[in-house]
Amino acid sequence: MVMILQEDWVQSHRKWRASDGHKRSFGHVWVMAGSEGKIGACILASRAALRSGCGLVTAILPPGGVYPLLASNPELMYEINSGKSLLERLPIHEEHTAIVFGPGIGLSEASAEALLFLLTHYKGPLVIDADGLTLLSKHPEWYALLHENHILTPHLGELSRLVGKPVQSETALEEARKFVGNYPVQLVIKGKNSQVLTSDGRHFVNSTGNDGMATAGSGDVLSGMIASLAAQGYPAWLATCLAVYYHGLAGDMYAVANSHSSLIASDLVDMLKQIEI
Repeated sequence: MVMILQEDWVQSHRKWRASDGHKRSFGHVWVMAGSEGKIGACILASRAALRSGCGLVTAILPPGGVYPLLASNPELMYEINSGKSLLERLPIHEEHTAIVFGPGIGLSEASAEALLFLLTHYKGPLVIDADGLTLLSKHPEWYALLHENHILTPHLGELSRLVGKPVQSETALEEARKFVGNYPVQLVIKGKNSQVLTSDGRHFVNSTGNDGMATAGSGDVLSGMIASLAAQGYPAWLATCLAVYYHGLAGDMYAVANSHSSLIASDLVDMLKQIEI
């Protein structure tokens, strides 16, 4: 049975913020992303996580990204990316945490080592996107480490690499179902009417979003949103579904007020100010 992600479904599944909550009870998101030339990926994911309601966000990024990160959002914390050695000493295993790994991080050996560390040692919500998905696809032996707290967000090209053969829009659902059947993850097929396949076999189709969202950085925003909701206590599948819906809603709200063609990823983050998540 296919479920449609629309307003009535979302309202029946969202929870209200605790009036006596504090920043740690609303969760801490760690964003390990960005590399030379792609610092914006880390900034977008981090800003989106913070705008989606979590209490704390720490960006893990290269040294050159610190100034632009803090210039755009001084509320964000940061650590300089030193790979696995950094992850070994950070409190990423605390309660109410979630991690984004991969947007713009590059395909270096150090990045691969960090991803393997997370797959092996971190049991909380982990959103794997962009270069993280490419690194994962280069090591199919790591698929055996995947579990229900892992959230994969591929577009068609990344899905093709994950399954090891070309995937078109007509075959994407079938291939994604096979993948989720073999590995118990939450998986988003990004695109027109993005689809979510859950680790327990459910299938959701999004009702929000538009062609203006086919723009650089849009997926980075989604990754941050998913992690933010997971850090706030939503189970991985529900955090994924809600974030996909709100992500598209932000795009629709911008397009109504402005235009499809002018939409950029930062606009999605800005529109989150008008959505009660």
